Order: sequence, then C-alpha cells, then structure tokens
Amino acid sequence: MYPSSPSSPDSAPTAADPFTPAGIRFRPVSARLSTARLVLNLILNAVLLIGFLVAGVWVSPWFHIGAVLAVVLTVWEAWLIPRQVRAMGYAMADEHLLWRKGIMFRHISVIPYGRMQFVDTSQGPLARHLGIAEVKLHTASASTDATINGLPIAEAESLRRVLSERGEQRMAGL
Repeated sequence: MYPSSPSSPDSAPTAADPFTPAGIRFRPVSARLSTARLVLNLILNAVLLIGFLVAGVWVSPWFHIGAVLAVVLTVWEAWLIPRQVRAMGYAMADEHLLWRKGIMFRHISVIPYGRMQFVDTSQGPLARHLGIAEVKLHTASASTDATINGLPIAEAESLRRVLSERGEQRMAGL
C-alpha cells in the first residue's frame, strides 16, 4: 500500500514523491529573490521594448510586433518568477543537504556533507540592497555543486557555518 499524500489525508493513496522525502522539511528561500529576479528581467525587457518601439518608428512598423512580444514576456515573467521562487527550498538531513527547485521541470540535488570541499557566501549590489545572499557549495565533482540563492543574510551565514562544520566533521572520518 502506498502512503497517502500529506496535503490531503483523506485522498486515495498515491505513490511516494521523490521531491518530498518523508520526514524532511524544506526551508523556503526569501520572497525577496522574486523581487531581485523581476527587477533584472524588467530592466532587460524595458531595453527590448524601447528598442523595438524606436525601430518601429524609424525603420518599419513591423518592429512593433517585437514591442508587443516584450510586453507579453514581461507579463509572463511577472507570473512565473514568483512561482519559481516559491518552489525553491533546502533541507539539512543527517548526512546530506537537499536542494530542490523547479515547477514543471523539478530538480533535487543531494549533496553529502563529507563531499563538500568548501562553502562560500556571496551577494551582489541588488541582493545587498534587498538583504539576501547566496550560499555556494563546492564539491570534488563539478556536477554536484549547488548554489542556494535568495537566503536572508543571517540565514545564509548561519547555513555556511553549519555546512562547513558538518563537512569538516564528515571529512575527518574519511
């Protein structure tokens, strides 16, 4: 018998979801990451819109189609980006860190603490203004590196410290 979905205990049994392991609680990233991503995309879309409008006036009215597409792209990103950010989360299990993201194409990374070579924290000017940072995990294998972005500064620093300590403890046993 399959376990039932945790969101609806009275529903019919469903298969276990690999993106929500049992007993693991994912911590979401800050909603301010949505703001950061939207600001950057809006700047790019505004440049595209102005370029197409100017080209539509000076070169050919057909360029106004590009301006309409830039507006449609902006509306779509305003709907999509907050959903993407809400889908992001990390969890710290006993032996590894889990990082998940994605809505349609979901992705979960499992990074063992003992494989971490170093962990660093960084932020750009917009992230600094919004009070968020990112934590980068570097392992011996480039394919298992992970970047957890959009964390409040204090949480990012705390996570960096805890991951470094756990990585050192697990490496000592190898």
